[in-house]
Amino acid sequence: MGFIRERLSMSGRVAVVTGGGRNLGRGMALGLADAGAAVVVAEIDEETGPAMERELREAGHEALWLRTNVRDSASIDALVAGTLERFGRIDVMVANAGGMFMAPALDISRNGFEAVLDLNLTGAWLCARSAAKAMIEAGHGGSIVTVSSMNAIDGALYGAHYGAAKAGILGLTRSLAAEWAEHEIRVNAIAPGGRRRLAGDEPGRGQLMGGGSPEYIENVAAAVVYLASDLSTWVTGHTLVVDDGGTSTHAPPRGA
Repeated sequence: MGFIRERLSMSGRVAVVTGGGRNLGRGMALGLADAGAAVVVAEIDEETGPAMERELREAGHEALWLRTNVRDSASIDALVAGTLERFGRIDVMVANAGGMFMAPALDISRNGFEAVLDLNLTGAWLCARSAAKAMIEAGHGGSIVTVSSMNAIDGALYGAHYGAAKAGILGLTRSLAAEWAEHEIRVNAIAPGGRRRLAGDEPGRGQLMGGGSPEYIENVAAAVVYLASDLSTWVTGHTLVVDDGGTSTHAPPRGA
């Protein structure tokens, strides 16, 4: 086996994906399983979580669904404990769960702002912290992947709370990478998004592409597998932008 295949293989490893029952999280879970990892689907939804576990099992992968609320530190601690009870180890934590509501900045209440920060930023920190404790105690190191957004780089129109939370994840990621390096724990972020492609015969105008398309989900999942596997053993504290050039083209959206 060549060194690329050997380092890509995650056979014998255990990966946790929060929000792993749908959308990007589902793609990440499928990608990690395809690389050979046992996958814990940490999902609050009681329909998509079990369905994802069944899908992985029917494809011949080891899988477990654990109902998880990333806004609740006790729930996250229970997630890690349940993973250790079932598989005996945790090698990868993908802090993917998140969300937002769109609103002009002037209309966002303090409670609304804090709720989005709590779900996206605080939730990522709680997941990373709980996983790192288990990795340090086991002494085998590991990989933590946080999920930011192109909105952390370009800003988020009608999403100031979301842009702030996702930008915070970038600082959190670099800080944790520096602090936990001595324990052989790598911490990296991905910043997914879509490219603004020119639209028809309207020079200078375009529309944001990506969203929930299979192409988008598969490319984001591939980035997560890279950061989770030994292909990236010399990569930590890094933000990998996966946006099909979205943050470099800057074509304005349709109608702008």
